[in-house]
Amino acid sequence: MAGESGVEASVGPSEGLPPWTFVTTERRILALDYSIEELVSLKHAATAALRIRPVVRHVKTGVIIPTWAYGRLADSDVESIDRATLDFAGRLRPSETEAKLPLIIPQSFRTLAGRRGRASLTQATHGSAAALKARIIIEMTEIDRGTPSGRLNEVAALLGSACKGVFARLQPGRDVAAPMKDVRLQGLALDAGDVVGSDSDIAGALLDVGQQVQGLAPLLIAQGLSSDGFFAVAEVAGFTHVALRGEGQTPEASR
Repeated sequence: MAGESGVEASVGPSEGLPPWTFVTTERRILALDYSIEELVSLKHAATAALRIRPVVRHVKTGVIIPTWAYGRLADSDVESIDRATLDFAGRLRPSETEAKLPLIIPQSFRTLAGRRGRASLTQATHGSAAALKARIIIEMTEIDRGTPSGRLNEVAALLGSACKGVFARLQPGRDVAAPMKDVRLQGLALDAGDVVGSDSDIAGALLDVGQQVQGLAPLLIAQGLSSDGFFAVAEVAGFTHVALRGEGQTPEASR
């Protein structure tokens, strides 16, 4: 499997099904596919990091389950997704140049809040704590207004001591900055795939979120953008980094 960056992973099917297929607690079969996105610095116009993007699909219906809908899944199902993502990271075969770039790995806050979830992170680096600290950035997902800021800060600090950096995924909407105000993070990320509506709605969300979270983290990332036409808007909104998403990679799921 190769992503946009050309990073390759050697993964085979499991019993004729797509890689990383598992049965949920509700007896639904979910399949996970992955792509690699390039995070580009707006200041330097150069690739600053690579990011793993998991896509979770209901095998029977073909419907993609976006990250914002993970709340409907059981803890064990979310943990399965996170472990599969770490497994994928561990199977990547980057080029010499790409291996020098940080690798961003999304993981659910639910999983990371537990000791077992944090201990599993070295799976991405074949058990090497040094490699985890040198290269891996964790992007915490499933954070909203109901997430306790004290616990979030505690988990972020624990991750920061083990990894190169810690980002948090923002949920677009009112008070998007609320859970992040007292948390020390290296970056905050907004995924355009989480914004419902037209291009103008996405541009509006970039401007709104940028205003709300300005100054809360050194890096502000707009990922999942459909074209480089959004780059200028992102820069005006205060974003420092952007990432494009290829055609056909945006979830088509209703809220």
